[in-house]
Amino acid sequence: MSFNAEMKDTLTIKPRQTMRGHTRTVCSVVHLPGKRQIITCSENGSLRLWDLESGAQIGDDWRDDGKEAGVTAMALSPNGKTVASGSRDGKVKLWDVERRKVISKWTGHSDLVQSVC
Repeated sequence: MSFNAEMKDTLTIKPRQTMRGHTRTVCSVVHLPGKRQIITCSENGSLRLWDLESGAQIGDDWRDDGKEAGVTAMALSPNGKTVASGSRDGKVKLWDVERRKVISKWTGHSDLVQSVC
């Protein structure tokens, strides 16, 4: 089989939904287990909850305080109840998914947090 024949058999991947709202780069996405929802984080300093069927944002942006540094990393707990986030200002935060509020935070990094798990 030639390369061209293989290309013709390849399925085209098309977006199912486009979520719009973040005003800066989206850095990470997590899928809530057992739900049709995702959470995104962005350089605009917010986390957002989205409905996968409609593409609509659910509720307001998640913010800890008025001047939030860009959120650069995010990880979801295995049970889907908490999200850890890392920011450009070196802060690491633990969020309660149901309440959409910070439940713990750590400082000490002097620069960007690139990864959390």
